[in-house]
Amino acid sequence: MTGTSRGFLNPELVSELQAGKTFEDWLDGRIPGVDYARISADQSLRSTTRAKSRKAGTGVRHQHEGNEETATEHGVAIVKYFEDNNLTAADPSVVRPSFVEMTRSVHYRKVSEGYPVCAVVSAEHERVWRLPEDYARFRRAVIVQGDGLFIERGKPYDLVSSGSNAVGLADSGESAGEVTRTKERLHREVRRRAQDGTSPGGRRRFGWLAQDVREGRGMNMRLDPEESVILRHMIDKALEGRTWNSIARDLNGIGIVGASGRPWSGATVRQLLINPVLCGQRAMAGKLVLGKDGNPIMGQWETVCTTEESAALRRLSTGRGAQSGGFRKTHPGYAVPGAPESRARKYLFSGFLRCGAHRKDDPAKICDAKMGGGRRPPRANPDNCVYVCARLDCGGASRQMGPVDEHLEELVVRALEVRYEKVRPKVTEWPGTAVLEDLQTRRRNLETKWAEGVVSDAAFYRLLPSVEERIAGLETDRREFLVEQAAANAFAGWDRSKWKDMDLTQRRTAISRIIHAVIVSPIPKGRSLRAPFDPDLLRVVPRA
Repeated sequence: MTGTSRGFLNPELVSELQAGKTFEDWLDGRIPGVDYARISADQSLRSTTRAKSRKAGTGVRHQHEGNEETATEHGVAIVKYFEDNNLTAADPSVVRPSFVEMTRSVHYRKVSEGYPVCAVVSAEHERVWRLPEDYARFRRAVIVQGDGLFIERGKPYDLVSSGSNAVGLADSGESAGEVTRTKERLHREVRRRAQDGTSPGGRRRFGWLAQDVREGRGMNMRLDPEESVILRHMIDKALEGRTWNSIARDLNGIGIVGASGRPWSGATVRQLLINPVLCGQRAMAGKLVLGKDGNPIMGQWETVCTTEESAALRRLSTGRGAQSGGFRKTHPGYAVPGAPESRARKYLFSGFLRCGAHRKDDPAKICDAKMGGGRRPPRANPDNCVYVCARLDCGGASRQMGPVDEHLEELVVRALEVRYEKVRPKVTEWPGTAVLEDLQTRRRNLETKWAEGVVSDAAFYRLLPSVEERIAGLETDRREFLVEQAAANAFAGWDRSKWKDMDLTQRRTAISRIIHAVIVSPIPKGRSLRAPFDPDLLRVVPRA
């Protein structure tokens, strides 16, 4: 489950305003502020046991309740609540939308609805920041004027003084370092197990038995009597030259699933067969783990092939285009930023096209798998490319790439013109203008009084850096705001002349504005594969 974020005005404030009271009446002399709550892992969403008895969002709700009590104790009125649920603050690739909005509201000293705020209440500072860059952004926002207040763990947190800034940076560095050190400890532990030749650990691997404490059996140490026979058969077929996909089709055809309980794909067959644990060896970072004598360390678990066969499988993988010496490369585990259409692929409409062939197991339904691009170079046309169905047991629809791209590009260009040609850019004034102008006035007054001798040299050089820091923080925020606004207005006043200057990522982003999917029907029976391109076999599903 992905994280969720939201911000909402205090329901009590909304009720008072609807009843005819003013904001000042509701505030009643209290300090206007915001409440921020965050939790990295909503257990009600991740745990089957707890999900039965705990509602989603319980963790952030409890934080809000505690923050309300703290706010009352310190004379703060919560104007708006912000929360990021099920979102970590320790990964720089994870965006926390409510953290960004909350920080900007405090920086501008007003929420998007226009009500003033200058205080932040949170259960603890770790809820707000874990990384130095987040701490720097948050600190700039709170100290931009002298009325800023941050309350955590039930008491004010000093963000202004240089000493407290060092503490805040240390806190954020400690949080980021904690994540790094945890990863390092895990890496060292895995390497130590590899060097000892003990259990490979991890999840149960196809072909081996799971851990059983009662029998004294470690994870992936003993072969499964039934699965290991199938695994050996897979190895033999691969060494005979069978493709990964064809092996996967055979397994799926007779109802054999992987260790996860899911059907096989060519990728999962390859990942299993190129793993050197099959012959008793381990690999880390794309290299075999070696002993002090320079030879690969042999593990203590039961194996299904020889070291020569394992090396041959990796050479086979390399010969088919794999990198890193044929070893499996795992994903580092963090989220990849950006929407799928913004991550450039090699072919323009990959992922947008969907297979319209009828499913073999249920002819009443269509396949609907994503179609990807690939080279199919006949002797007469070495540059020929096609879009094909990516589902392993389908492949029912395919098309020459050139005619498809030409037809769909024209549809997209025309639609972009209709939708955006008369749209004018929406230019919104940066909300921090008033605060920045006030600080710039302060700086000018300080410089004037220093020049007139009213302010001493010592006082001037003590006060100026603080004002300069606050101005620089607002100017940084203004640049970010203008970049975001430019991106939002990228298609305003659009005309077809812009298409030729767009790169692949920009074109795919433009396509995503117009097309949700394109269903590709198979060539009708009896029609020649060399027949002219038929656009009627492409059904465009427009994006609303």
